[in-house]
Amino acid sequence: MVIGLVRAKSTAVGHTEPSGNATTLRPQGAPPMKSARVHAFTQRPADIRIEDVPVPEPGPGQVRVRMLCSPVNPSDFHFVRGTYYQALERIIWNQRRSDADRRVCFDPGRKVECPVPPYALGGEGVGVVDAGGGGFLANRLKGKRVAVAGGPPNGTWQEFTIVDAKRAVVVPDGLADEQAAMYLANPISAHVMIREVLQVPRGGWALVTAAGSALGKSVVRIGRRDGFRTICVVRSGGNSAELTALGAAAMIETDHQDLIAAVARLTAGILQGRPETRRP
Repeated sequence: MVIGLVRAKSTAVGHTEPSGNATTLRPQGAPPMKSARVHAFTQRPADIRIEDVPVPEPGPGQVRVRMLCSPVNPSDFHFVRGTYYQALERIIWNQRRSDADRRVCFDPGRKVECPVPPYALGGEGVGVVDAGGGGFLANRLKGKRVAVAGGPPNGTWQEFTIVDAKRAVVVPDGLADEQAAMYLANPISAHVMIREVLQVPRGGWALVTAAGSALGKSVVRIGRRDGFRTICVVRSGGNSAELTALGAAAMIETDHQDLIAAVARLTAGILQGRPETRRP
């Protein structure tokens, strides 16, 4: 789901110099940039502040991206409220933290730390690579418009952000900024869910809840392309026409339809799924 879009109004920092076919932007005198930040976990969106902060410098294997547009996803507010941090605190490997290392980490090897404020918000977006910290891929990306997957502490709701070069994907010229900004998180999630996890077969059914979200619409598009049918569940009829145009096989509007009865009627009561695999 995407709540909205943040469009940056940044200008070039410093001056420009040609570098092959690319343009390199170099900061001079460290003028500040605008950044949307929180300083502590909070339940109040009003605590998000727009602040002037120094323009960051990329390290080895990283690029600096001059942001053009970034979506506002529900997951962004988990970094505002501390939802991820609080959930991870309860995971077994974080229960075993030592007094010398109180970090909360995403992984059992404790290599990927869950950040804590203060930090910049925003998990993805689109922008132009204006500097690299060295390395083959970082150098090749200079001057390219890229979709980036980031997140706190180096979020995308700011004029410039730093990402690993391998997390920046060049996007086609014909793709609008608003679409390119949502190029990674939802489409990749939809693909992995349908192809790798559920393995929905051609001719099969996929029940899509919250179908009016960006993720739901991605699943509907995949179904139309790959030949499986989607039953889209929405609260009301506000998104039904758009989803039908995208290729939804059926709509269930729960404000006046019973979900279970409607699914049984649409699928003739037949449950289609993968055969269960049993190990000896």
